[in-house]
Amino acid sequence: MKLGTLVLALGVALVGWSQPGGTEDARAAQAAGPQTAMLTDGRLGVWQNFDEAVAWFRTRAAAGDADARYELAHLQFIGLLPEREPGETQGLLASAAEAGHGQAQLLLARIQEFGSDGRPPNLVQALKWYERAEATASAPDLRAAAAEACARVRPRLSAPLIAEAETLAALPWSRLEQGSVR
Repeated sequence: MKLGTLVLALGVALVGWSQPGGTEDARAAQAAGPQTAMLTDGRLGVWQNFDEAVAWFRTRAAAGDADARYELAHLQFIGLLPEREPGETQGLLASAAEAGHGQAQLLLARIQEFGSDGRPPNLVQALKWYERAEATASAPDLRAAAAEACARVRPRLSAPLIAEAETLAALPWSRLEQGSVR
């Protein structure tokens, strides 16, 4: 009975919590500038219009912005945005990962570890990207996740394949297509 009361109290408290998109968010967004007011709520960075956000990401991605490339690839990966051409998601992820984007490196490694779109897993490429994320990711939690993943993948590879992955991770030009499929 006490648990039910607690759940009800929490539910009432959450209803009273300020929600994104309220009038205070609109005022903050307008103060931040017209582009921010149009695309975000100004405080939390929540996109107000999905199509405009995608267009903005595409423009920034075409200009070489790794964050925008990752965001587009992530939207495609989770199914909110269709690929315009086959392989677009992995291409966007690869270019963002090569630019040092930690989240892109982890997502690309995860795709390589488990396979995707009918492609078999490639553990050498997975270890390569996990190692790069462990070495270069800016956030400690990304580095920790990458280290944990390296520990999970290494026992599944032979010593020569681990050496190949380590070599690929150290080479700045070692693109996704290189390396053995395993």
